[in-house]
Amino acid sequence: MPKYSVKKPFTILVAVILVLVLGFVSLTGIQTDLLPAMNLPYLMVITTYPGASPEQVEADVTKPLENALSTLNGVKNVTSQSNENYSLLFLEYQDDTDMDSAMVKASTAVNQLGDALPDMASTPTLMEISPDMMATQYIAVDYDGMDIYELSDYVSENVLPRLERVDGVASVSTTGLVEKVGADHARPGKDRRCQRQAAGQGQ
Repeated sequence: MPKYSVKKPFTILVAVILVLVLGFVSLTGIQTDLLPAMNLPYLMVITTYPGASPEQVEADVTKPLENALSTLNGVKNVTSQSNENYSLLFLEYQDDTDMDSAMVKASTAVNQLGDALPDMASTPTLMEISPDMMATQYIAVDYDGMDIYELSDYVSENVLPRLERVDGVASVSTTGLVEKVGADHARPGKDRRCQRQAAGQGQ
């Protein structure tokens, strides 16, 4: 190799330049992510039910959703949390499940519930869980003397705008905020939580 380099200096120079150019192009085109792209077999279902206790949320929202979603094809496990004013369901699928198709089937199952959910409950929101959704910081907000509606307005009007103006913050998302619709059914008090887990089998 040394002898060849001496005899063919121009060829070696061209080869070195090509390597440098390719390296520069690769470096400028590479994407930097906090986490690698992964297809996680999980779906999350969020439903708000303003003014409802954890027991009401469990009976009127969580249970019907569990019954509708746990029998979907590919569902491995369903974990639920019934909290004051809202319900959370986590659907775990088989590893080889097509999550785009699973999202469509879950959305169809939720829509078929129709009037089975309370009128005051919001339309269930389905979200596919991915590493890009993972927040770098979680903040819980509480304010003495405020009910769920007043606290939701306070967060939307005061907390969110300030967080969004912080340098380096790309986005701010919330969960648990509710809007007053019709009669005020707020029930101030300490948040209580009921948790239950149901195993789902694919058909």
